[in-house]
Amino acid sequence: MSKKLLIGMIALLVAICGVSTYFHIKNKMESEENKRTYETVAAEVAATEDSTAVSATEAAVNPYTNNISGVNGNGGNGGNSGNSQSYANTMTSASNPDMVGWIKINGTNINYPVMQTPENPDYYLDHDFYKNQSVYGCPYVQANCDVKTPSDNVIVYAHHMNDGSMFANLELFRSKDFWSSHKTISFDTLDNKANYDILAVFAISVDESDKKAFKFYEFVNSYDPDHFSTFIAKCKALSFYETGVSAKYGDKLLTLATCEYTHDNGRLVVVAKRK
Repeated sequence: MSKKLLIGMIALLVAICGVSTYFHIKNKMESEENKRTYETVAAEVAATEDSTAVSATEAAVNPYTNNISGVNGNGGNGGNSGNSQSYANTMTSASNPDMVGWIKINGTNINYPVMQTPENPDYYLDHDFYKNQSVYGCPYVQANCDVKTPSDNVIVYAHHMNDGSMFANLELFRSKDFWSSHKTISFDTLDNKANYDILAVFAISVDESDKKAFKFYEFVNSYDPDHFSTFIAKCKALSFYETGVSAKYGDKLLTLATCEYTHDNGRLVVVAKRK
């Protein structure tokens, strides 16, 4: 091997290492900045007109839920059981009127504001809470869902980030053992505080052109009892495991969805029933 070739190869390896190190540091910095952003949001949401703002660390438990028992996901059904008081004053004190709720799952990193922009449905796919461009985005509700009434099914999307943020921790629910101690999702809206029991967890490919594909995102309001029961039966049939939880016509559902990588254009989906 000639000396010039050897020097060239060394230079190439140094360049590759340099670029790799740059992106590693860049991704780490973006991850830390994203974490700080949502700690700040939690503190802002926790601040009301008649109370003093708590610290970001305290707020990150759940910025407007009085009962914080089981925060580590080790108690009961892994969910908060507080009262049904209105959090309108608390939530509208935040810096963004697009916020329609807050979602939290004990034992996971999922503890975020939830947004909705019907006029620009996927805006928060690449914008953070403060409307800054962001690869992390912010959890958001499907445009045709109604969180206030609510619709029969409220569908919330968020990214599956490599650092475990946003909805990446939904992957934990592939395990029945994990689900067994984390059965409940907390989703509070501007008007009400609610907990949801997980009834199904599954992964599917999203293919708009496949007429036989299960398009879970099309189920927002049921036409009749049969329509509702058909949706529930399909979710249960696809589920990784039996939860012992079902739903009947008139029940309200919460569906969380994120990308997953065992299917082409895959989605990991968690469906839950309001208590």
